Amino acid sequence: MRRLISAMGVLTSTLVLLAILAHVNPFEVVCDAMDKMFGAPPKWTQVTNYYLDPTTQEISHGDDPMPGLGTLKQYWHEHAGTGRTLFFGNSQMHSITLAPGEQPQSGPDKTYVDLVIDQIRSGNPNEQFYRLSFSGMSYPEVLWQVNYMLDDPDLRPNMVVLQINYQFFWTGGIRDSMLPMLSRPSFRARIEQLAAAGQPYSPTYLGALQHYDQMESKGKSPLSATADSGTASIQNSNFTPGYRIETHARAWVDDAISRDRRGELLESFENVLYRGRLYFLRVKPSTARSISGYRLLASSSALDSVAALCKANNIKLMLFYAPVNPSVSLYRTPENFQSYRQIVGGIAEKYDIPLFDFENSISADHWGSMLSGPDPLHMGRSAQRLMAKQVVEAIQSVKVQN
Repeated sequence: MRRLISAMGVLTSTLVLLAILAHVNPFEVVCDAMDKMFGAPPKWTQVTNYYLDPTTQEISHGDDPMPGLGTLKQYWHEHAGTGRTLFFGNSQMHSITLAPGEQPQSGPDKTYVDLVIDQIRSGNPNEQFYRLSFSGMSYPEVLWQVNYMLDDPDLRPNMVVLQINYQFFWTGGIRDSMLPMLSRPSFRARIEQLAAAGQPYSPTYLGALQHYDQMESKGKSPLSATADSGTASIQNSNFTPGYRIETHARAWVDDAISRDRRGELLESFENVLYRGRLYFLRVKPSTARSISGYRLLASSSALDSVAALCKANNIKLMLFYAPVNPSVSLYRTPENFQSYRQIVGGIAEKYDIPLFDFENSISADHWGSMLSGPDPLHMGRSAQRLMAKQVVEAIQSVKVQN
């Protein structure tokens, strides 16, 4: 009896907490309190109202890219024969942190990629563009995406503009939202070939294939997706009270808390953890770091393969060093900077790729602050216009040379 009462108490408490979460976001309250305590800038300095166009942007920013690519496939199929340019980058391509003196505007803001598209299309309306920008993008993910686009004639670009960041060499792996691309057999064959290529990034691709297969296996067998090891795996759990209670509870959660709401709660919880790292552990996005070893080797080899793939498929590739806030330094030692530049410069020279240096092109007064310090990556509104001008000139010079 005591066990039953205890179990019912736990279940009741869980349901009550879930009911509260369905209507209140406590994590947002915690974030606001932490921001106030540590003197973070106003929330409105982080722009949230952006210009959206599914025909030129992957608007989920990597959370669910497949629907956007489906839209692009249809759009580009209907506009065959025009120039197609892909922009690859991280959140700098889709985020704005307002600089001092800049105020929110009534309409949606455009980032520099949107402004580039506007300027080039004003002279040539038939040019097609698409921005694939994911927060924390890795070079293995760029190689993954380029292979996916090349595998479909309706998604095949004529030109790739790739943002180069020092932070890119730190990140790695393939995010789960990109794994459904493996459902296309011809693309999976490409990834299997890369996984077996013996490159430093090959284990990342092998792990992605294995993870996808595990997800698919669980999707085909509901029991394997919910049952753990032990007694649940050797008895028919459909006849156990625990299984029935859990099934009803899951059904209730699905009805009571929408997927969008769950995503909002998860994001807020992650923001609490992120702020804890910034405020208490003092680990910031602008913290200088040394990148070496396997991370550097895997990222640089993936970048090299991107260049080789574009060259083999007669695709123009343009590289540019992304702007960095002059108020921060991302390199722990001068050797880190030199190594980074040597790797990128060596690849550009090896494949005869135009490489533009915008790293120090945006002065400090065009950057804002993020939480506990200067924003190292996301530029202000005026900086977006300056960056767009530079990128347009670079693209035009590349096209003239070719």
